[in-house]
Amino acid sequence: MKYTEKQILEKTKIILKDFKGKYYTDSCINKISFRKEKEVSKSERKVIGEWTVSVKTIFDNLDFLTVSDETGEPLYY
Repeated sequence: MKYTEKQILEKTKIILKDFKGKYYTDSCINKISFRKEKEVSKSERKVIGEWTVSVKTIFDNLDFLTVSDETGEPLYY
């Protein structure tokens, strides 16, 4: 694990502020979890760690932001 939960929380706040703008508040972040190994591509057989952040959206729906543990960059939302 290259990043701590606190570091990912700070990165998530920046990502969501850029992505959602004025509709984002810190209370939107619901839960952060780490998965040690996720297969990225079956053809390459590359395995990486990933952070998943659940984000409350309108009408209490949950969206998920996935952040790479290798680079700290968002993979998908």
